[in-house]
Amino acid sequence: MTQPDPDLEPRLTDVEVRISFLEDSLNQLDAVVREVADELALLRRSMKELRGRVDAGAETGPEANPDLQYEKPPHY
Repeated sequence: MTQPDPDLEPRLTDVEVRISFLEDSLNQLDAVVREVADELALLRRSMKELRGRVDAGAETGPEANPDLQYEKPPHY
């Protein structure tokens, strides 16, 4: 029978600590990715809404009514 490696126990402990650290880091990164994904979805919805407003404004703006195109704004 062979003798157990005296360095084996500290090495295994070190590997276990590293794995634990990596799991914690992975969980933190996962939370950040989920947060960024949620924010991106919100920004996409906001951008879609703004595009709709811009498109609606283009349909009702001065270009849609040539008489209003040359009308001076009220502050003049």
